[in-house]
Amino acid sequence: MEVTKDIFFEHETSISNENWKVDLSYESSNAKTKKLELNENIPIIQVTSENFYTAIKIDATDNKGSMKSCILSGIDGSFILFSKSKGENQYQSVLINNDNLILSLGFTLISIDLKTLNINWKIRPDVAEVFEFYEFEKDILLRGELGIHRIDLKGNIKWTFSARDIWVNTNGKKEVEIEKNAIRLFDWESNEYLIDFNGKIIEDKPFRVKNETQKKWWIWKK
Repeated sequence: MEVTKDIFFEHETSISNENWKVDLSYESSNAKTKKLELNENIPIIQVTSENFYTAIKIDATDNKGSMKSCILSGIDGSFILFSKSKGENQYQSVLINNDNLILSLGFTLISIDLKTLNINWKIRPDVAEVFEFYEFEKDILLRGELGIHRIDLKGNIKWTFSARDIWVNTNGKKEVEIEKNAIRLFDWESNEYLIDFNGKIIEDKPFRVKNETQKKWWIWKK
């Protein structure tokens, strides 16, 4: 999926497993054209109690060809819907686990039962927004703005790890890297952390300016 300015306002994606094919259409209040209509013909699921326009249409087709649809509405925050990336440390914002659809939506992580199109659970694990997640030892490792969260597939938060700064890095460092026996993390300031799979710190390496040019850039940036 190509990341453009308009992708934050409207986009579509699909994901499938052996039992389901799910087509997702996202539309915000800033979309150029309004294609999604909130009407009585399609069930509407409110993600929050607020009346945000932002909506996602879910078309879920089972392996027998039967399709059902619903619309998620009342979604706050910015996000891009995308399935698993390629290569190592595969991350995503959309996952089908058995008969459940898991979505990272702005401030909310939500699970939808594809058989009934009802909410299994929804949580807001971070005080700010949440981004992509990784499949991790039968759980999910979710990158939030302020916390790295290990969450089981029933929506229970097992642990949260926070750092000196937010989990967004603009210096080319990958914020989350799952290694063989540990998780390597970089925050906004490029402070480096190594934690174990229980969220306990192994190494903490504060960022160090290496030369005068980098120091001037760092001071300007701050």
